[in-house]
Amino acid sequence: MIITKLIGGLGNQMFQFGAGLALAKKWHVPLKIDVSHLNADPNGAYTPRQLELTIFDYPFEIATQKDIDQFQETTFSKVLYKYFKVVSKYQVANESGQTLNSQFFHLPANTYLNGFWQNEAYFDKVSIELRKAFTFKKEIITSSTTLKNQLKPVSVSLHVRRGDYVTLASANQFHGLCSVDYYVNAVNFLKAQLQTELVIYVFSDDVPWCKTNIPIQNCHFLETTSAAQDLYLMSQCQHHIIANSSFSWWAAWLNANPSKHVVAPKYWFNGVESKTLGIIPKTWHCIE
Repeated sequence: MIITKLIGGLGNQMFQFGAGLALAKKWHVPLKIDVSHLNADPNGAYTPRQLELTIFDYPFEIATQKDIDQFQETTFSKVLYKYFKVVSKYQVANESGQTLNSQFFHLPANTYLNGFWQNEAYFDKVSIELRKAFTFKKEIITSSTTLKNQLKPVSVSLHVRRGDYVTLASANQFHGLCSVDYYVNAVNFLKAQLQTELVIYVFSDDVPWCKTNIPIQNCHFLETTSAAQDLYLMSQCQHHIIANSSFSWWAAWLNANPSKHVVAPKYWFNGVESKTLGIIPKTWHCIE
């Protein structure tokens, strides 16, 4: 059995599920998700979350406390290891750092995954199965039909992440915000790449701010009713300008068009280049 711990918002949960699915498929064992930490809020450092993977038409199985307890280190297991060097068959894999952990690919069939696992390499071997798992529910597709029909050639999704990146001091310090210059440069970059007029669709958790501060021509601000609609409609665009956000990362990844262009910020975290983390696929473009 593989259990993957869910923490963070929808994009993070998708990465964590993707890593878990890869291990579960490798060993042909069940995959369960641990949702017990989503509302954890140590000293107000994190944004309270809920299970958001339910926007997809997939039978996610939630781990019970009994399932989770099997991975807890006990006094008995410590004694076994100390005196007899016997290792429990249930292992906890704690992600170390922000770059690819090569030990991931050697984890056993009974593993509890604790981390973010933000790298396509963890799940690229099961990308077909993962795309099927991330099929949007019919009601999301149906409710988005009118807006989807408004998308014109050549459509580009532009995602501006604000929210807790602005209001939560710890998130702002850790992640930072993409500048207005980045978005202007990204649009100009795509125009040069595609040599055609673009139609930009802006998606954001703060559309009013975008209307006032994003100085881009031929720009449409889509007022959706949910994050699920945002993710679905962004994935239906032909090209993408993403923020330093796992949410727009997944919108771009879900677009299966092999000719797509994806522009990402040079820095994913404050002072940390995106390419050094391995979070940006090789075919995507990083700019400032």
